[in-house]
Amino acid sequence: MTFSSERANYAWAGGMCTVDHAPRHILDESTARRIEEERQRECPAHEGTVLHLVPKDIDMFDQEVLSFWMTAEASANAVARAVVVPSGLTALRHHIRWVFFSSDIPFRVFRNPQVAKGWLIDCWLQHQEDLGLVDTHEDVEPSSLG
Repeated sequence: MTFSSERANYAWAGGMCTVDHAPRHILDESTARRIEEERQRECPAHEGTVLHLVPKDIDMFDQEVLSFWMTAEASANAVARAVVVPSGLTALRHHIRWVFFSSDIPFRVFRNPQVAKGWLIDCWLQHQEDLGLVDTHEDVEPSSLG
């Protein structure tokens, strides 16, 4: 399922909502709130992970956006949230800053989209295991190890 607005393109697949933010826009807290409202309105049944992709040519990225994405309001129907930011220095600064703050769901800032996706998949699987929907610790008979 997909949806597009002037602020972002959304895609839902495999338990993950990917939010690809529009280039040449200001991404501040009020924009982040509108994006979150769109995400929840367009796919209210989604109860998975959320991946935000912030483009290199964003006009402005306000740090308050990250604070908002860590709130209970923004965490509705989300298991975990990852944000991919355009520069390594920004990712490191945000990672260090947010390590000391707690959020209602697992939350991390990354530089590499594939690493972020891998982390979100791990969070999703852990959530499924916690719910008893997946057993990742199957018993292996010693004789079958060869």
